[in-house]
Amino acid sequence: MNLINAFDAPIYEFETIDSTNKYAKNLCNTNPKTGTIIISNEQTNGRGRFGNSWESSKNNGLYYSIIFRKEFENLKYETLTLFICLGITKLLEDYSISSNIKWPNDILINHKKVCGILCESISNTYGEFIIAGIGINLYHNENDFPNELRKKATSLKLNTPKIIIKNYFINSLTNYLFKYYNYFLSNNFENFLHEYTDKSYLLNKKIYIKLNENEINGTVYGFNNFGHLLLKTDNEIISINSGEISLKNVYKNSGH
Repeated sequence: MNLINAFDAPIYEFETIDSTNKYAKNLCNTNPKTGTIIISNEQTNGRGRFGNSWESSKNNGLYYSIIFRKEFENLKYETLTLFICLGITKLLEDYSISSNIKWPNDILINHKKVCGILCESISNTYGEFIIAGIGINLYHNENDFPNELRKKATSLKLNTPKIIIKNYFINSLTNYLFKYYNYFLSNNFENFLHEYTDKSYLLNKKIYIKLNENEINGTVYGFNNFGHLLLKTDNEIISINSGEISLKNVYKNSGH
């Protein structure tokens, strides 16, 4: 099956690459269209948020970056990652998989991470761009993960009876991203807040959140119309737009 881009933009395919996001950054110097996609079968230097590495073994995963132009000043671009997450959870439903979103950028199945999203901004003479790097574990067996990840990571193969045909899956992913990108353009995240909250892995959970050098404890109260996490502390409810989160008694001793 051939790859088809619903955005009507180019697709760059690689067998091996250091990082699809890095390649996308370089492409931004050529004035790319929104929806330009970079895909590789393997990454040798995949990254997640806060500089964390992303396990990117050959043949087992999907390593996918997509470029969005920042063309509209009035849009809440901080919600773009959340729309992408919603699109991916809908895609997984097609494979009979129920998943949750660990704000702001992880997709979990039964408490284990199956997908991570890294959004990066870049500016040049052509304007401003957002690059969304998406890593999805497709075909991993449990022993394909490094020992330190086996209790924290999973794959689609381990959670669905359906056969995953890679190019079909990629086309479906792009179609959902196109659909939810158009929802994003409506600039009404509040209309999707209930859907997002229903998918939240963190709602009502006690968490630690690291903000710069400070750590704040509290209970996740919900999310606001900008996609910020609302944290209820002993004294107040505070709005948080980014941070590294650990769940009390779950991730505290095992890292992100």
